[in-house]
Amino acid sequence: MSENTAETIVTEHQAFSEALHSHAFGRALQMLNEMNSAEVAHLLESLPADDRDLAWDLVRTKLEGDVLVHVNDNLRAQLIRKMEPHELVAATSGLETDDLADLLPDMPDEVFNQVLRSMDEQNRQRLESALSYPEDSAGGLMNMDTITVRADITVDVALRYLRRHREL
Repeated sequence: MSENTAETIVTEHQAFSEALHSHAFGRALQMLNEMNSAEVAHLLESLPADDRDLAWDLVRTKLEGDVLVHVNDNLRAQLIRKMEPHELVAATSGLETDDLADLLPDMPDEVFNQVLRSMDEQNRQRLESALSYPEDSAGGLMNMDTITVRADITVDVALRYLRRHREL
């Protein structure tokens, strides 16, 4: 979805629903693959329950974690209940620490513990630190990413590098 006008979104959601109803799952899958995780989350929230279940089955595993981060709490709980523990572990792999901190409290204990065991010590400590804050506090919302800059690098150079590369 390149344009995010309300009319365009409604039209694309209707086209997706039509693809599901006509069993054109290849077309529906292609449409999902062209969306980012926030767009998929918005689509899922706007679909009736039966269509939502079909659509969720089409979402790629590597995108499921990000989609779970973006959907509302009620829908997240519904989707988590429908997933097997190994699917939840796969969906959370590769998520940022702050996103994991949002998701893990909603996960079954078995998944929570598996995810913690799969993390390296530094990320586990960051996650445990983020989880120690109340959910809606500044500490609970902050991004835990850090960078280390050599002493001979100026702030201007470091900022220019970060702006150019956009991701750490």
